Amino acid sequence: MNHKIVDTHCHLDFSDFQNDLNKVIENAKNNNVEYFLSISVNLDKFENIYSLTKKYKNIWCSTGIHPNNVSSKFDVYDLKKAKNQLLKNAAKKKVIGIGETGLDYYRNKENRINQLRSFEVHMNVSNETDCPIIIHTRNAENDTINHLNKYSKIYNLKGLIHCFSSTKELARSALNNGLYISFSGIITFKNVDDIINILKFVPLDRILVETDSPYLAPLPNRGKRNEPAFVKYTLKKISEIKKIKYENLAEITTNNFFSLFKKAKYEY
Repeated sequence: MNHKIVDTHCHLDFSDFQNDLNKVIENAKNNNVEYFLSISVNLDKFENIYSLTKKYKNIWCSTGIHPNNVSSKFDVYDLKKAKNQLLKNAAKKKVIGIGETGLDYYRNKENRINQLRSFEVHMNVSNETDCPIIIHTRNAENDTINHLNKYSKIYNLKGLIHCFSSTKELARSALNNGLYISFSGIITFKNVDDIINILKFVPLDRILVETDSPYLAPLPNRGKRNEPAFVKYTLKKISEIKKIKYENLAEITTNNFFSLFKKAKYEY
């Protein structure tokens, strides 16, 4: 039996797909990838991503500001404006998540304070709308853990750490605070024993799979443009590590997606 698969995190509105998106969607379908969550990284381009959800019934989207897109001049007015826009966008039927938000000190640590403020706004909107938060973290484990621990006491946190490639401490914090962990094609790369060891202790009912396409194509396609069809390689690798049948893992991760993102509906 072929179980339908979800690509929990992709960027289908990016220019990489502008010339052949129909073909990409068809290729995904031919590989049993039936559902897509296309992730917002910039409020200015929200309408572009939302238009995809109108064109394709099996695509949902999020709304958010990627930490690398948080301005160093992000003041109180900008925060209030961003929150209002996030709330407005989240009210739309096919917006099912808040983010991609979080913290990224790899490229831009000097605007750390504004990243933290933006992260807080997204957490607040997630709580108000009951839409799960989609968290990006890179070289910011301690601040991410502190925020998860702090806000789990204030809110009923729902969400995930996407494209997990961090520490076991962050993984345990995410799990302890009720979050899911989404694994990407990185799990297929060489010399990722730390991530594999983390995967081993993540419960099956907390695992999601993604491509983060057009980035991070898994083996055997590393170096090429990534696309949703390739999530099957991530699933295959996880099934080998967790010693579970591929079909069973596909069913579990799809069920996990719909358990978390309750605005998404199976009938699509």
